Amino acid sequence: MSWPVERVPGWLVLADGTEFSGNFVVPLGQGGEIGPRSAEVVFNTAMSGYQEVMTDPSYFGQMVCFSSAYVGNYGVNGFDDQSGNIWLTAVLAPNYASTVSNFTATASLADRLFAHGVPLFVDLDARRLVKRIREAGALPGVLATDLAHARELAPFAKGTDGQDLASAVSTREVQRIPRLETADGEYGPLVVIDYGIKRAMLDTLRGPWEVVVVPANATSGQIRSFDPSAVFLSNGPGDPGAMGAAVRELKSLLGVVPIAGICLGHQLLARAAGARTFKLPFGHHGSNHPVKLGSSSRVAITAQNHNYAVDEESLADTENRFQVTHRNLFDSVIEGLNYPDLRAFSVQYHPEAAPGPHEARGYMAESLRSVLDGKEL
Repeated sequence: MSWPVERVPGWLVLADGTEFSGNFVVPLGQGGEIGPRSAEVVFNTAMSGYQEVMTDPSYFGQMVCFSSAYVGNYGVNGFDDQSGNIWLTAVLAPNYASTVSNFTATASLADRLFAHGVPLFVDLDARRLVKRIREAGALPGVLATDLAHARELAPFAKGTDGQDLASAVSTREVQRIPRLETADGEYGPLVVIDYGIKRAMLDTLRGPWEVVVVPANATSGQIRSFDPSAVFLSNGPGDPGAMGAAVRELKSLLGVVPIAGICLGHQLLARAAGARTFKLPFGHHGSNHPVKLGSSSRVAITAQNHNYAVDEESLADTENRFQVTHRNLFDSVIEGLNYPDLRAFSVQYHPEAAPGPHEARGYMAESLRSVLDGKEL
């Protein structure tokens, strides 16, 4: 199956002045001037899963360069979306396949992105771009058909530093998901603070409790009004250091109710416990990150998407007892923490595996139940 497209020449100019030529891919007959679009540029090493990535709210405020050979080769469908929107600023890739080889496809990648006003920029030297980001760190850039305009704007492009982006992607209303009738036992509600949660994560959190999803700006008083058995802190975009209000609310919950978190939630929990966070040189974005589990010899291959991490040295200055439960084998960054006296724990990776391997898929729900049952992790 083929959806006809046309290519419009364009440019990506990074804030440091590095330039990349390429082509915007648009549905046939829709060519014209595109841009300028400005955002932080990151690369993702997953070999598939572009639909899950582009609908993941954690990528808000970023252009994503896929390092796989092609995007578009299996189109898009109606069931792999992780939210009701496309959140990233642009999709960058080495090549685009206009022929879709997937019987479940309902549209082409180019058509879906164009309908949402999100540029698809291909035929660029993706290897050179990835190497530049690895050398210089994550850089903001400008994408446009007008090279002179892109050059003019690039030095002023902004990244994610100092930005609270979670409030832009969070739900505005409380949502309720009923408990699984097939689950053993019954607990009070699990309150999920939505900093940019994915649908797959909500699916894996379902269990012997009702899931109550609340906005990112929910106060500790509002959260406690649900009489939760536990609180879950979701993934999301932006700089945890810019989310002082959220951290203050979490401090009021520490030690009062069990808390679990992933990704941005992991970072916010650490800050609430007194630790610091820092920005990684080029982040962790992909579905092939090996994570060592505690002192055992077990290793899980995980899906990840984050620019920030917990500063390990700062943990020693906190008042709360902690344990490092997971560690990234690529760069030794902390991937999991447990605060036994607070009945709180978190992981840096995405255990729901969307996209990615399923090795850690049940970790959150199982660990939450263990904590609620008074067992040690």
